[in-house]
Amino acid sequence: MSIHFLPTRLQQPFRLSVAPGVLALLFGALLLPSGAVRSQDIALDPGKTIDETRNGWLPYAFASDSIETAAGAAVFTSGGFNQPQFSLFGTGFASTNDTWAAVGAANNYLIPGTERLFLDAYLLLGHFTDSRYYVDLDRNPKEIKAGSNGSAEDDFITGISNDVNFEFNFDYTLPWGIAKDDPVTIYHVDRGLLTRQVNPVDTWNPMTSGKTTASLKYFNRYQDLDESTQDELLVAKSNGLELVLEYDNTDFNRNPTRGSRQKFTVTRDFGWFDSSNTWTNVELDLSKYFYLGQSDWFRQKALALNFWTSDTPTWNPDAENPQIVTNRPPPYLGSTLGGFDRLRAFPSGRYNDRSAVYYTAELRVIPQTPPLRDYKLLNYFEIDWIQLVPFVEAGRVAPEYNSDLFFDDLKYTYGMDLRLMAFRNVFRIGFATSSEGESQVWAMFAQPFTR
Repeated sequence: MSIHFLPTRLQQPFRLSVAPGVLALLFGALLLPSGAVRSQDIALDPGKTIDETRNGWLPYAFASDSIETAAGAAVFTSGGFNQPQFSLFGTGFASTNDTWAAVGAANNYLIPGTERLFLDAYLLLGHFTDSRYYVDLDRNPKEIKAGSNGSAEDDFITGISNDVNFEFNFDYTLPWGIAKDDPVTIYHVDRGLLTRQVNPVDTWNPMTSGKTTASLKYFNRYQDLDESTQDELLVAKSNGLELVLEYDNTDFNRNPTRGSRQKFTVTRDFGWFDSSNTWTNVELDLSKYFYLGQSDWFRQKALALNFWTSDTPTWNPDAENPQIVTNRPPPYLGSTLGGFDRLRAFPSGRYNDRSAVYYTAELRVIPQTPPLRDYKLLNYFEIDWIQLVPFVEAGRVAPEYNSDLFFDDLKYTYGMDLRLMAFRNVFRIGFATSSEGESQVWAMFAQPFTR
């Protein structure tokens, strides 16, 4: 038997039941690859140069309801091979319930002989003893499909899962806008905030402002599930290509406060090799940022808005039993809601169907605080600022892409994030609750809707 429902990379370990401390969560967020934001840019503090190589390592520990207590370590280096934008990252952890994972990533490597073609690579090997999947195995046509917009919150299966995931991504930065002469953008910052404007965000014109990138990614993923009520092993295999066209016209990719971003994605599994299925998925992601100034209490205030929608045109339900669907993607590549980016009050993959829509608004404020780098205990982490972010979200999934998708029976969540800029990158921990009473705590890398 095959299933085609796979969780997003390393989301499950961060469904936290208790908060083990801010620093432990910061370390835990480093489990995710440092290239989560695939942007060829460099942030320089006063007195720093692009020629410097930075290395570091971090031990960490965290607890969750799916892996119990875990400990591990992460290592990273940036600026190697005489490429200041290039970085390497690796981490591994093991837990008290025999869960373990190892992750490696290489990001923004300029391919020799080219001027604008960059390579990213990612590898995950993992064994998870308490994975959750919102899927149906009996496919009873009289029941509501698990993961659909009207499904019950306890309609899922759990089991032991092995996961192998690797990706190769090629980014080509087009010779337009601020990347006309150089695909690598240098941002000068002081305590994590821009000291000079690099991109003229008031102009929406890819020829004169912003950065346009075309990306092609090959992905390959194997996952199985030993489900306690089944006698056989469930296996899902997926591989294919993802094509992305992105126009980033924001002032600072790592913490935008002005401008906008548009991203169009087409993903296709061609059924190559031993893939379990063939499918095509299309996504549109739009973001807008408004700078709200500063005050005696806040170094920076900004409003961030996002709209995302997804559809699977190959989706093919059986005429007699809508529970049986062919040519559909796994939720981590398709129309799915829940997790650390969209509808954050729900678990990963809580909602998945043919189509999805999502709206959010965040108020991002950075309080006036003493320089955290001056404290000996925090100096190693190079913390530039703390950001408080209240947010609201709305979204839903549906079996058809029509006008009802955008307004009818939306799910709502709201919450608060605490975010840090450390090592000139953003880490976050947040709490979210929903109108249905569900709640989650998440730790993650990077600002939402910037990956």
